[in-house]
Amino acid sequence: MDNDFLFLTPSKAGQPSGIIDNRMLSDQVSTLLVRELLFGRLHPGQRINEADLARQLGISRNPIREAIRRLEERGLLVAISRKGTFVRTFLRDDVDDIFSFRVVVERFAVEQALPRMTGADIDRIASFVDAMETAAHARNEIALVENDLAFHLEICRLSNNRQTMHAFKNIQAEVQMLIMLAERQFESLMAAAIDHWPIVEALRTRDIDKATDAIAHHIRDSWRHLAESYEPEESHSA
Repeated sequence: MDNDFLFLTPSKAGQPSGIIDNRMLSDQVSTLLVRELLFGRLHPGQRINEADLARQLGISRNPIREAIRRLEERGLLVAISRKGTFVRTFLRDDVDDIFSFRVVVERFAVEQALPRMTGADIDRIASFVDAMETAAHARNEIALVENDLAFHLEICRLSNNRQTMHAFKNIQAEVQMLIMLAERQFESLMAAAIDHWPIVEALRTRDIDKATDAIAHHIRDSWRHLAESYEPEESHSA
């Protein structure tokens, strides 16, 4: 683990602090682990070692257990009896389930959002693509993924539908992990970034059919790139 752990200030001599409530600690540990997952510092199939985490963070194992339990409930970690807890590995069926659900949710978000979008709203959506291009030039994969997710979240937010936002946020961590995996399958980070411009152009036409088709095509394109990474393994095992 790297220095991101330092935002949880270790207590003296590695002993748990009595000042910070365990619930606050478990919240912070959850946030930290999600960041490690999303930015590739914890890898699919990697074992989560509670004792190592407790030692590195200088806290007791109780808040760590609670944080791990929460991430198990979110489907990001998997507990295997008598073996431990591991970072989730996405099977091809998982990818298909999540991306097919995204198509439905984000098409609906565009359908609801576009009639109420202002020019400034569309410019803000476009600004995330500009930021992705800047990140691609700098070869900053983390910034690219963060702006990619922000792009899609903003469209869902503009739908002004709480259920749409709830549906997207329920799969947000999984989506962000898969976005990172999918973008690595494009020929370059820049190719992954500019893949978003047709959505912006379709939104500017104010044509709902064009805009919903554009976002569906974009999601399916990422889906296809990610699915291709599974084919050699599946062919090898056949």
